[in-house]
Amino acid sequence: MKKVTEITRKIMILLVVLMTVGLPTGCSASKAATAGVEKYIPVEVEAAGKKTLINTAILSGKVSSDTDVSVIPKIPGKVESVKVKVGDLVDKGAVLFTLDASDLQKQVGMMKATLQLAEAGYQKSKEQWDIGKTSLERTKALATEKIANARQNLANTQALYDAGAVAKVQLDQAELGLKELEATYASQLDQLVAQTSDSTLQLAKAQLNQAQVGYNQAREALDNAVVTAPVGGIVSQVNVTVGNMASNAQPALSLTNPKNLYSSLSVAESIVNRLSKGNTVKVTVPSVSEDSFRGEIENISPTSDPRTQLYPIKISLDNPSGLIKPGMFARVELVIEEKTDVMAINSEAVILKNEKTIVYVVEGDKAVAKEVVTGLDTGVDIEIMKGLKLNDKVIIKGQTLVDEGQNVKIVGGDAS
Repeated sequence: MKKVTEITRKIMILLVVLMTVGLPTGCSASKAATAGVEKYIPVEVEAAGKKTLINTAILSGKVSSDTDVSVIPKIPGKVESVKVKVGDLVDKGAVLFTLDASDLQKQVGMMKATLQLAEAGYQKSKEQWDIGKTSLERTKALATEKIANARQNLANTQALYDAGAVAKVQLDQAELGLKELEATYASQLDQLVAQTSDSTLQLAKAQLNQAQVGYNQAREALDNAVVTAPVGGIVSQVNVTVGNMASNAQPALSLTNPKNLYSSLSVAESIVNRLSKGNTVKVTVPSVSEDSFRGEIENISPTSDPRTQLYPIKISLDNPSGLIKPGMFARVELVIEEKTDVMAINSEAVILKNEKTIVYVVEGDKAVAKEVVTGLDTGVDIEIMKGLKLNDKVIIKGQTLVDEGQNVKIVGGDAS
């Protein structure tokens, strides 16, 4: 037992000696290995280059139809037939429904008869007027000739009387004959003028016009018994049924055109002056597709809404496949600022340090700070107006971990 204990003690002493001898050797090897490894910060870089920067604003709105039309019959009446149902696609001029036209047809017949009588009356008056005019002209010509002859006869008789060739009674007869002839033709001409007065013809013309208006109105009412589509589109509502009355004060049907859609938005004063009529915009309708549709700014209100102090704008939408429906939710992306061919880098590369706007670039294997002047920031890229050169290797990952002159190693990005 004592011998075993002694052996154990010697082994423990040997182990302590070995550990004491080996410890310095291990530490020296570790220090040598550490001295041979160079410290650096891994970074990703992007080469400064020319880009097109676009700053956008995303707004939401509801889709509406630019041709939502309520069809109201022009005359009230009992519905005789309904030619369409909700969801039908109709062309402009297509028959939507008809009204009972029996009474209207009778009215048209009566007014047509009245018109025919008025036309006959006018033609008779016109013929009489023409005859009277002809008679008047002839009578005027005859009166002129006979009165001229009577006057010449009086002049001749006066000359003979002055020469003592005829008696005074013959001169008096010549004067009396002229006066009677003038009086007779004056009376005849007055009567003919009265018979050919324009007022008589104008009265007949007025009666004819009145009858024509009445007939046209009756004909129009009959035509209005057939109600047609004022525009092409899809039937969205049908509010009439056969046998019931259709009122000319309430919509009987509603039409909408899915190809003429728009979205109304309101923008702040800081945005409105950056927009222009005709600008193209992107419109996304999540319920239809993740892809965007083309839109266009149709108009911009020159004044703000007094309640919201925002400026209404109208965006027209392309809907070639007809998938977008009025009432759907739309997200509109407006371009409020755009710069082309400007030097830009990733926005994350820019940091604020010691009240200076800087970026770090890699020169050789060192990080070098560059103070920059920035411009348009889209949130993804930022314009560099001053402080960098084209193709500078700008640190976009690890920029917050480096300092001026620190060793770096490019592990990703444009120059990896």
